[in-house]
Amino acid sequence: MERADLLRQVQMHQFALHDLALYLDTHPTDSDALDALLAHRDAYERASSVYVKRFGALCKEQVGAEDGWAAWSNTPWPWEKEAN
Repeated sequence: MERADLLRQVQMHQFALHDLALYLDTHPTDSDALDALLAHRDAYERASSVYVKRFGALCKEQVGAEDGWAAWSNTPWPWEKEAN
């Protein structure tokens, strides 16, 4: 999977997580929605992990000691052409 496709997967699951969390705020007993949230959370974590291993951290919380802070600050930002 290419960088853009993998990033799209991460974004899709992250959006679904946020949307389902908002829904569950008003429908806390909806077990189907909770199951969907947990499934998207697992898929988000898997896709995010693959992305980080292949292309580097998506957020500063994912910067590892093995890469150091320079790896985070020197990668292309999403709005830079190299990142797209």
